[in-house]
Amino acid sequence: MTVRMSDIKRAGLAALIMLLASTLIAGAAKAAPQCGEPPMDGPAIPDGTRVDRDGMLAGVNAVKVYSEQVDAYLSCKDERAVQVFQWMNEDQRARWEEDLNKIHEHRVEVQRQMNEAIRVFNSNNAEDNTG
Repeated sequence: MTVRMSDIKRAGLAALIMLLASTLIAGAAKAAPQCGEPPMDGPAIPDGTRVDRDGMLAGVNAVKVYSEQVDAYLSCKDERAVQVFQWMNEDQRARWEEDLNKIHEHRVEVQRQMNEAIRVFNSNNAEDNTG
């Protein structure tokens, strides 16, 4: 087998290209914001049949804080997506979107449960307010 100088140059050029590509990918990942863990554990929803007004207000405020945390996380992931989507294949992008949709859907479910607790609370306390 004869090794030609052009083969060595091609191999060296290919190695250089791979090194530059890996450096660019690593740089893009570092430049992308780190968003931390998703806020999946929503607050405890108060029982509308037993909670007092202060407990209900505390529950409402906890859901608002949780919703703000979800908004911040989703915004961060949107910023990160701009920088990393170019390096992802179609399946990875679909999984990314599925994961973010699950977080949003969980938030909507927490909000729905809080709204139901408020309806029950208001219904149970309507008699006190009409007195």
